[in-house]
Amino acid sequence: MAEDMDRNHGFYRIVNSLVRLMLAGAVFLLLLHSLFSTSFVGRLLLEDGSEQERTFNIADSPLRHLLIFALVTAAILAGKRIAKAIGAGERMRRHDAALRHGEAVFWGLTLLTLVLGTAYVLTTRFYPSSDPAKVFAIAMQWRQGDFSAFAEGEYLFRYPFQSGIVLYFYLLSFLFGVNNFVGLQLVNVICLAVIYGLLVKLFFLFSALGGGEKQKGRQGAVYLVLLVWVPLFFYVTYLYGILPGMAFSLGAVYFAGQYLLTRRYRYIAAASVCMGLATVIKMNCLIYLIAIACFLAFDAVEQFLFIKKNRRQGVISLLFIACMGLGVALCTQLGNGLVERISGQKLGEGEVMLSWVVMGMQEAPLGPGGYNGYNGDVFAENDYDTEKITEACITELKKIVTRMSENPLDEGLPFFARKTAFQWNDPTFICLDRTRGRKTDGSVPLWLQSLIEGKGSVRLSVLLNDMQSLIVLGVLLFLILRWKSGSLYELMGAVVFLGGYLFHTFWESSASYTIPYFVLLIPYGVCGMAEWAVFLEKMTGRLRGTAGPEQAGMEAGTRQAKFGKKQIAKAVFAALFLLLLAAFTRTNLFDRTIALNDDLEGMDATAQFYQTGEWDRGF
Repeated sequence: MAEDMDRNHGFYRIVNSLVRLMLAGAVFLLLLHSLFSTSFVGRLLLEDGSEQERTFNIADSPLRHLLIFALVTAAILAGKRIAKAIGAGERMRRHDAALRHGEAVFWGLTLLTLVLGTAYVLTTRFYPSSDPAKVFAIAMQWRQGDFSAFAEGEYLFRYPFQSGIVLYFYLLSFLFGVNNFVGLQLVNVICLAVIYGLLVKLFFLFSALGGGEKQKGRQGAVYLVLLVWVPLFFYVTYLYGILPGMAFSLGAVYFAGQYLLTRRYRYIAAASVCMGLATVIKMNCLIYLIAIACFLAFDAVEQFLFIKKNRRQGVISLLFIACMGLGVALCTQLGNGLVERISGQKLGEGEVMLSWVVMGMQEAPLGPGGYNGYNGDVFAENDYDTEKITEACITELKKIVTRMSENPLDEGLPFFARKTAFQWNDPTFICLDRTRGRKTDGSVPLWLQSLIEGKGSVRLSVLLNDMQSLIVLGVLLFLILRWKSGSLYELMGAVVFLGGYLFHTFWESSASYTIPYFVLLIPYGVCGMAEWAVFLEKMTGRLRGTAGPEQAGMEAGTRQAKFGKKQIAKAVFAALFLLLLAAFTRTNLFDRTIALNDDLEGMDATAQFYQTGEWDRGF
């Protein structure tokens, strides 16, 4: 594909720059939050002496994160020098053997993922809790012929779109047996291994789509970071469709990428089936569909107008979009039909989707935009009448938008900033909160209990907090350093993240909803750090210059010529940006949007996070 494409046309450069600019803006905001504050789920003491879950924010140290960044940079540079000293030339002469070694490492790490995940599930044997417990229980009720969940006011009457994940558990129960939640968790382990493998393969597929194989040698590093970054790993015991939905969605992205690379039509069918199955399990997987459709639509425009005016390929790319939409519609219809046939019940309309948007714009006990029961209340108060519910939601949404627009500095910006922190700035992505306190069918070792809810969880949270800053900073470096040389197609995974970021800015918020999008950034973060090391090596090499006086003078003149008006303008712009940022950090608005610190309001949030004083769990 890359050989046939002329990517010098203005339309491509404009779209590439705009996408990178939007991504850089979103990632930069996440970086500021990560540098200056940390979010976590704590406990709020109420007047009656009871406790209520609440997401707190505590001050963080940007100097600490920047120091860690400098140390990691030094370690990467040292590692590259050591690698060159012990046989880089030999590796180049044995390129094929190196590639085979890379594949062996890939499959070895995949096997390690399966082994570790299986050991964790069999050791903990955690019962489902919260919403996963409801969904699992309904699926097991179906096996007993009990379909009361469809009754008026019950779970599937209110949330008919959850029938897909219930059906998924129901069908798997014929393989593992009734009430065998451990078997379903083991399926999640397989899904996790598929996700890790696809994330690694996809990033280098995106690189190939852009015409380069430069990223190929970083495959092992990406996989290792995915393994070390454990929040997604902890979700293997969380039976809520996150992992299987993500696995099928990434499969659709992979097949779409293979189609763009090879133009083989079989990938259209594979992507359509994967996308259809993903949305049956988890409706918000439609974000992946939209991202894929954007790239296919862009490819069609290129084929029509810029690449040898290949109208046939452009039409096929548009048909690909239609096929995926058809795949989603058919799988949804098939799933709904199967549910109705099994249950003998008719699926209703359920709660109006707009109510989730209204709820996402309100305060909630757990955090801004979190679940507060609004969607259920408006559903019941209006007698399940969709038209009345929609009108009530629109009225409430107008009130919220009016209030925020009239007071943007007091109502609008602080709310969305706190909401962003609530769902993106918890370094654990509430994986520990979703695990602690659950009943077990086994005996959890003390060291693992400590890792989940004791002092071990504090150390793990601190480590993940440091990793989060490095990942986000690495992504920003990737976007900047490859602004001109990088391909638009290498950003396909990042565009899925951007879709999730924009969607959950307005939808109901939870870190468990955003983790499938954050993990997509990890390959970019790893490769961004590698690009940063390459950039530093080049800069160091230019500054050292070992030529003679006359040649050195010529090279200095050449360097000075290259350092022309554009470079000076960039340096001035960067300096102004840093000055404005420094000025912003001195404002009250910065404290209310970025440097969030609930301890300033008399909370003992820091003591809760580090488990000190009365919050010391003792293990």
